[in-house]
Amino acid sequence: RLPLQLKTSSKRYKLQFQGNLPQTLFTGNRVEAENKQPLRIVLTDAVNNQLITSGPLSSMKVELLVLDGDFNADERLEHTEKEFSESIVFEREGKRPLLSGEVVIVLEKGVASVRDISFTDNSSWIRSRKFRLGARMSRASSIEERVQEAVSNPFLVKDHRGEVYKKHHPPALADDVWRLEKIGKDGVFHKKLADFGIHTVQDFLRNLVMDQYGLRGLLGSGMSNKMWESTVEHARECVLDDKLYSYCSGHGIILLFNCIHENIGVVVGSNCFSVNALTATQKALVVKLQQDAYKFPSRIVEFKVQSQSADQSPTAPVPPGPASTQMPGLPPQGEANPQPQDHGLLPLHDAALGLEDVLHQHHRHHHSEPWITNGFDATRDPFDMLQFSGSSQPCGLLLSSTGARL
Repeated sequence: RLPLQLKTSSKRYKLQFQGNLPQTLFTGNRVEAENKQPLRIVLTDAVNNQLITSGPLSSMKVELLVLDGDFNADERLEHTEKEFSESIVFEREGKRPLLSGEVVIVLEKGVASVRDISFTDNSSWIRSRKFRLGARMSRASSIEERVQEAVSNPFLVKDHRGEVYKKHHPPALADDVWRLEKIGKDGVFHKKLADFGIHTVQDFLRNLVMDQYGLRGLLGSGMSNKMWESTVEHARECVLDDKLYSYCSGHGIILLFNCIHENIGVVVGSNCFSVNALTATQKALVVKLQQDAYKFPSRIVEFKVQSQSADQSPTAPVPPGPASTQMPGLPPQGEANPQPQDHGLLPLHDAALGLEDVLHQHHRHHHSEPWITNGFDATRDPFDMLQFSGSSQPCGLLLSSTGARL
């Protein structure tokens, strides 16, 4: 076999990476695409971009290399073999080869997967501070056609110990609060938040909802407005869970909150109402109750909907306790769920139907009907439950996190 000889200067084929690499990789970790799937290399026709699935080239060996992050910074469609070779980055003196693992892979019908390579050194020591991954036909191959090399997107490589301090995108509710942008682990902002009882991303979001200005003031002038906006924007990327929380107002009205204490609904008697369905006056009353709830966040407790159809018999009564105090106007603890009268209400046929679905269904099915016909009577107690009249959605059997039926 002859060494590699380029008999034509123009390229007819090209190697390509399918998908991008993450913006940051860590030494010792397996190199994977952004979607956590193996990075793939394909051989295509340079003219029509069609996959080459047959012929000698479709089963050639491919060599993986490290390139300078500045190579092909202008994202040109073509580069020469000389330009590619001059951009190869080799290990520092006394270090192991930059790539370890399966650095030579074999095409099968023009496709190969990068399954087992990792970096042994970070990228901070080169001028661009970034690497690219490159792929070319093995130098031991004898081919007559020019096959353009594959070049990945640029990325940082950090030492594995830096992963401990990595920010999560998106963050999780249970993540430590220092996983948020601009809040460093054991830094000034982290300590200020911890002293105030804010330890997780969920704690941060709850405080952001209940007292945004207080939270901003807690972090002080050391956090600039730009840093604050970055932290808040990152926190709001968090994916919320479907848990519900409740606050008993003491007026026979129960406020419903999502997992970060945003008000999403109200329970009056055995009926649920979406916040979006309330009139301006009703919303003002709910906001007043919400402000009271935010003054006593420890009284906002997890709330559950019992999975039981309306036509099933109720569960046995729960012994009364601190969480099962009888609210004025609500069904007694030991009684069955009151049956809704026929006013065009939407019954709870689906035992697994969540409360949020109930709220949305009510709003969808009654969007053309006024939620309350006569409004609030200013001469009466503004929290009189009878003013919450009109069409509504029966909630079914509502349970607190302690199991007490409300």
